[in-house]
Amino acid sequence: MKTSIIIAVLALTTHTAFAQETVINLDEVTILARSVIVKEDRKLLFPTQEQVNESTDGADILRKIQLPRIMVDPISGEISMSGNGKIQLRINGVQVTNTEIASIPPADILRIEYHDAPGARFGNADAVIDYITRRRESGGNINGSFFNGGGHRRMSLDNRLSLKYNYGKYEFSANATLVQRKGYWTREYDEQLVFPDHLLHQTEVGEPTLFNKRIFSSNLNYSLIEKGKYFFNAQLKYTRNDFPNNYEDRKSKLYLSGSESPLSISDHTAETDNSPVLDLYLQRYLRNNQTFIFNVVGTYIDTDNRRIYLEKQENETVTNIVSNITGNKYSLIAEGIYEKKSGQNKLTGGIRHLQSYTNNKYTGTTFANVSMRQAESSIYAEYQGKAGKWRYRTNLTAARLYYSQSGNRSEKYAFQPSALLTFEPNDNIHFRYRINLRKNAPALSAMNDVEQAINTWLIRRGNPNLKAFNTLSQSLAAGFNKGILGLEILLGYDHEYNPIMESVLYEAGRFIRIYENQRSFQNLSAEATFTVKPWKKHLTLSVTPRVNRFISKGNNYRHTYTMPELRVNMDFSYNHWLANFTTITPPRSVYGEQLMKSDQMYTIMAGYKLSNWSIMAGVLNPFTGEYKTDNKNWSALNPVDSKIHTTNNRSYLVKLSLNLNYGKQSSSRRKQINNMDTDSGIMQGVKN
Repeated sequence: MKTSIIIAVLALTTHTAFAQETVINLDEVTILARSVIVKEDRKLLFPTQEQVNESTDGADILRKIQLPRIMVDPISGEISMSGNGKIQLRINGVQVTNTEIASIPPADILRIEYHDAPGARFGNADAVIDYITRRRESGGNINGSFFNGGGHRRMSLDNRLSLKYNYGKYEFSANATLVQRKGYWTREYDEQLVFPDHLLHQTEVGEPTLFNKRIFSSNLNYSLIEKGKYFFNAQLKYTRNDFPNNYEDRKSKLYLSGSESPLSISDHTAETDNSPVLDLYLQRYLRNNQTFIFNVVGTYIDTDNRRIYLEKQENETVTNIVSNITGNKYSLIAEGIYEKKSGQNKLTGGIRHLQSYTNNKYTGTTFANVSMRQAESSIYAEYQGKAGKWRYRTNLTAARLYYSQSGNRSEKYAFQPSALLTFEPNDNIHFRYRINLRKNAPALSAMNDVEQAINTWLIRRGNPNLKAFNTLSQSLAAGFNKGILGLEILLGYDHEYNPIMESVLYEAGRFIRIYENQRSFQNLSAEATFTVKPWKKHLTLSVTPRVNRFISKGNNYRHTYTMPELRVNMDFSYNHWLANFTTITPPRSVYGEQLMKSDQMYTIMAGYKLSNWSIMAGVLNPFTGEYKTDNKNWSALNPVDSKIHTTNNRSYLVKLSLNLNYGKQSSSRRKQINNMDTDSGIMQGVKN
């Protein structure tokens, strides 16, 4: 008896870093392949055939794999990282969005490369997830997902459609996504204003206020591949963010100490921004295992922000603040990378430059024109190698940060070293230590030389004198994976020197909120992910407890806080039936004098899947209909306790997925870097 099997052969040469398939006829043979391979700079994850068959899209298969530190929202497909880390998503090296990840048919995924300690070429990313996929030689693919949810005065939709056509060495693709969130939130405050000679206490009782946002994104892509010679890719992207009712909007009654009648508050902001992007990329293969990559990206961001803030007492207007902000930003990013491989060693060098021009016009209560110029340049060299069971990587980056505004000019130079050491005593156990130092530039929005009134007593002021600051990051990871059991432990420590955090000042009867360089900020974290598969291929359970310890030292304050959390993910499948239970952990953090802590969210989904379609239904927050976020500001001059909550957060969900394709498939190759500018640079006066 003979059995035809498919063996995945990793071609780790310069000319291709993607899996190839070869069909070989063998007598009765059983091959047990490792589903996870640990490299010096990443993990190679090979989805099982069951995971491929039972997944609805690229994000869903990642949720089933259950990577430590990585969270996948089962509703939106959004991929995030514990500890609010920065995560990059890529397809065959191309940096993409959550939408494009969700557009990948699971059958096209050869492997997923998880860089949990990324190198210099990935910038300031804390993790990189790179999907390696097949490429079709002819025919095409139609892929869509339609996810709708609703409840009492609440609505959400995530609709996506992608088209792809291949002809020989040419590929054409297009995708479009529409996301909408609509609901009612209530904002309440307990606030003190500490004047030099008296204390003013304010209590704000909120009313349900509409929140509504719509996001439309699209992409047109053309690629040309000449195997073993070059790869060219051109993309035209367009994104429109439309927030007719901002998340910070509120209607409330404001009760002042010593006043008999309350003030009626109305705070409404509407914002839209449009951003077209042109991205050109060339990858050239040279002799002797050498590769050259060049990428240039042009971005334009057009922003329109309008805010009206009203305070009325007995139907008479006490305060009227009007803010109209229009912004235009132009940027150009160019990057070149050279790579040379020699056995298991690799030398990489790169140079990158960003040049941007921003013009913001403020009218209404405040009139100002702000023009800013920004430039960031860097050059780096990186070497990685192997010695026995030890793997290592060292890097050195030299950077120049330049900024100018209204005669103010800042220029900084910095060296940013990093190192990574991995020890793998056997196939089931690994240890990894990482350390790196990086320079952080101030956000353009914080550097606007302008003031924006928040309300009668509060003003938000920009600070063009902000300085770049350093961050030292260290992490130690240990992992065990064998059979049905898995354990991953991560210890992290981040120390920011002179970070940019908010201060509250008192000037001439007003309280000024301004960002300044403070003394330091430290975050100590520990988490462990326990994974077990008690019922072979049908049931997987992962549990992740995590604790963060924050130490925030300002120029005039010191705050500490310990924040625990727990994440659970359970996935079940049998034949064509699917079910999952997921906890969604929203952002929770302390920074400066601000604490943000939100409730845990839960989803239960169940459905049925065939090869070309699937349907699932479920409930968001089945155990309670109320959801809240508790925020605190510990400022000595303006302490605030705020609560943002909704009583209509339970939603009923339905998701329909389609995947229609035809044509022959072969290994895929796409560009390995992608650059895009998303910072509009405007400063808003809304209340947090």
